Amino acid sequence: MVTQGGFSYVYLVQETSTSALYALKKIRCPFGQESVSLALKEVEAYALFSPHPNIIHAVDHAVESANDKSDPGSKTVYILLPYYRRGNLQDAINANLVNHTKFPERRLMVLFLGVARALKAMHQYRVKGAPGGEAARQRAKNVRAEAEEADKDAVRRAKTRRKDVDADEEDVEQEPLMNGEVTRSQEGVGDGELRAYAHRDVKPGNIMLSDSGTSPILMDLGSLAPSPTHITSRALALATQDTAAEHSTLPYRAPELFDTKTGTVIDTKTDIWSFGCTLFACLVGKSPFEMRSEETGGSLSICVLGGDWRFPDEESMASGGGRRKKKDVKGKGKGKDDGGGGEVGDGGISEGVREVVRRCLRVEAGERPDVDEVIEMVEKVVAELPEDGAEDDQAGGVEE
Repeated sequence: MVTQGGFSYVYLVQETSTSALYALKKIRCPFGQESVSLALKEVEAYALFSPHPNIIHAVDHAVESANDKSDPGSKTVYILLPYYRRGNLQDAINANLVNHTKFPERRLMVLFLGVARALKAMHQYRVKGAPGGEAARQRAKNVRAEAEEADKDAVRRAKTRRKDVDADEEDVEQEPLMNGEVTRSQEGVGDGELRAYAHRDVKPGNIMLSDSGTSPILMDLGSLAPSPTHITSRALALATQDTAAEHSTLPYRAPELFDTKTGTVIDTKTDIWSFGCTLFACLVGKSPFEMRSEETGGSLSICVLGGDWRFPDEESMASGGGRRKKKDVKGKGKGKDDGGGGEVGDGGISEGVREVVRRCLRVEAGERPDVDEVIEMVEKVVAELPEDGAEDDQAGGVEE
């Protein structure tokens, strides 16, 4: 077994005929606790965005009735995924910390360009459009139909077992959360029209590295949510916060998901914030707010809501993610005011790279760039950065 958490387990498996390795995700769905629709939501999303070079795809999946007489309505979902021997960005961060190495900066930004392009496919998805067109959309709808039928079968099995249970309880079906809808959210949206989605859990552990080490693969679309979400009531605000607490990892979660206010709009800018946190973690070793809360002994959520973070060689200014005043070190850390990619500060991080992080970590969502602007910024930085040295070839598990 590779990992486990909650109702899910991930195993490394091998196909006997070809010796190919895969990751097998097993999800237990006890009746009344975890619906098949929610478990298969990520498969539905994988199908919708397939094929895309920077988004993982499901090789296959299956739904089985669990052989449990005490819970006849329970199901088990199996999802077969590609196996990437280099692991994910979090594995690479951990290796860098142990070996006292760092990511080659230019190659790191090339990786993040791929992450941004994966987010663009989600943020700017159009019904029946690229990457997979109508065929991909139909495959996703088929997964949704299969999941709904499995949930209905679970209800039927539970009714057979529990005939003496109150009728109101018997008739309760396990509907997925509204923000968990994928293809259903396209109802009423015309062909070619925009139906945006936000990933909602971008972090180093959800970005795999291709076996060549040159391409990122964004994974775990179980947190995917239609975007934008208009917060029209206090109840919806609290539900949004609760969902984020369950599905969006704390150190990478956007401030509007910590304190969701009635009358606001939650959109794809949550991913831009997480993108900035993830880039910072690759540069420094941990999320900016994780680092700052450890430095100050304060609450991580307070740091996030106040925009209180800094690069290691800078002074903290809780000003909503704007430019921080650098320490006055003679002859070092001056940087370019225009965000030029080649200028390097005291911490060995180029000014252009720092500016990408700063722009993404604006507390006000409306002040953050959209995904097209992020791609433009990263492309500019990549063009300006010098080629990485040969001594960096193995650093962070990233190769040219």
